[in-house]
Amino acid sequence: MHYYILSGAGLSADSGIPTFRDGGLWDEIPIDEVATHEAWLRNPDKVISFFDDRRQELANYHPNAMHRFLATLPDAVHLTQNVDDLCERAGGNPIHLHGKLTEVRCEACKKIFDIGYATQPKKCHFCGSQALRPNVILFGEMAPNYRYLYTTEADVFIAVGTSGAVIDIADIAQHYPTSILIDPVRRKRVTMFGKFDASIDEFFTHYIPKHAAEAVEDLRALLEE
Repeated sequence: MHYYILSGAGLSADSGIPTFRDGGLWDEIPIDEVATHEAWLRNPDKVISFFDDRRQELANYHPNAMHRFLATLPDAVHLTQNVDDLCERAGGNPIHLHGKLTEVRCEACKKIFDIGYATQPKKCHFCGSQALRPNVILFGEMAPNYRYLYTTEADVFIAVGTSGAVIDIADIAQHYPTSILIDPVRRKRVTMFGKFDASIDEFFTHYIPKHAAEAVEDLRALLEE
């Protein structure tokens, strides 16, 4: 059995990490000041400071039960929209669709390296250039790992902690024999083409209306079937 997992902010929210939408950070901090490509060009120091703060905060959070369970699934490909490292700390090895908060990349030599929970260094560890930036995809930038969204082969598709607002999980679910949605909120399907009357869960084989960390036993039972 091969598994395809797609996770979003709701997975790590159960560990205490604030979400960005629905009462999250973007309600407190304007996106266009710290998280867009234009913001990076206009004021890179402000963008670096924002991600330095998020990186240092990350050290205080820990994986939850769902992080740990997903890490145990054999033959699984886990794509995550999250930029935290909680999946890795739980023993997993996800593909980060939007980059990783503990990493920086050099725009001169193109190297990527991990700095843990420290503030961004002034110079590249490899070439000495000062052309460093957080290794996080900003709004308005290409996300190369999106190529895995429809090319990952699996028998079961599991969407956990993602609202479907950024990635149309309802469409993805229809490409797999079995699909499981974990979300405490029953949401309408919303895509770039507008809002649909149908709810996202209607496109999935199974729906677990619980928070991620509370859904482990339900998910385990479904997979054992």
